[in-house]
Amino acid sequence: MSLSRSPKPVDNPKVEINIVPLVDVALVLLIIFMVTATFAQNTGMRLQLPTAATAQVDESTPRDLTIAIDQRGRFIWQGEIVSDSQLLTHLTQEARAFGAEARITIQGDARAAHGRIVQALSLAQQAGFSRLLIATRPDTGRAERDQ
Repeated sequence: MSLSRSPKPVDNPKVEINIVPLVDVALVLLIIFMVTATFAQNTGMRLQLPTAATAQVDESTPRDLTIAIDQRGRFIWQGEIVSDSQLLTHLTQEARAFGAEARITIQGDARAAHGRIVQALSLAQQAGFSRLLIATRPDTGRAERDQ
């Protein structure tokens, strides 16, 4: 026995939300984010690093800051060209905000003047940083030249 007043049952339209396309879009966005996040370390400039036979990778420091120097000797901080005083300001702000125990990596182009690389090291020391590295790439041709 039914409690309805009408003799015919009335079919109400079913309302439902299909979330499968939403999940598909979210997964695609997640994949795009993961792929592009790996490019964040790049300084945005194409540098030709010098080679070194004893190049090593040190993974012990949690914070790593990079100063790039292009072939013209311009400083590049987080993808933008900065002056000497702006670089010192950025480094000082980093030291105040996160401490001076971070590792500073100088990525100097092989064609850049040596004095600009020394200037970058000096500015990092003025800001209070003591863990300073010069980035190189492994010298793969050394073994061939020694034979």
